[in-house]
Amino acid sequence: MTNLKQNKTERIAPEELAGTGVINIWLDSYNGIFSDFDSHPYSDRTISDDFIAQAKKIHREKAGNIRSLKLLLPAADRNQQDEKMIAERLQLFFIHAHKQLYDEVKKTNILGLYFIVTGIILMITASYISFLKSEEYYIHLLLTLFEPAGWFMLWSGFDHLIYFSKGKKGDLDFYSKMAKAEVAFKSV
Repeated sequence: MTNLKQNKTERIAPEELAGTGVINIWLDSYNGIFSDFDSHPYSDRTISDDFIAQAKKIHREKAGNIRSLKLLLPAADRNQQDEKMIAERLQLFFIHAHKQLYDEVKKTNILGLYFIVTGIILMITASYISFLKSEEYYIHLLLTLFEPAGWFMLWSGFDHLIYFSKGKKGDLDFYSKMAKAEVAFKSV
């Protein structure tokens, strides 16, 4: 799943730091990837919000596809077995986060469509009631209820479809690219 460099002492070239499609993050230790509050082994630890925020920030600054996430560490602190486990853990995290966010956006879009259809049905019903021109109280009450409810449902549906989905698009793009990116460790 993840390709790791076999040579622990291999140094990163300066031109690799400026490469497109590569996210480089400098770390003091492997603990910089994980939450400070989680004492589990690397295979089960929670990924740090600070680490994800930094990766998102760099992703926003880079255009195009992200081919690789390079984690830069001092050569003396590297451990190949830990790196393999951490790289797999990061890949699984990004894949899971992408799927979870994708499902959330899909669910919100479906809910938005339901709201729109319900709003249109309520407005059609209100229009029909208005067309009847009845003098009965309960008919006017239905018109008074259905008309604003229809508009509310329609605009709430558009809100779900446009604004919520648009707000999550950046995160969905980030996790999609990171789920496909190679995770590699380099010495600095």
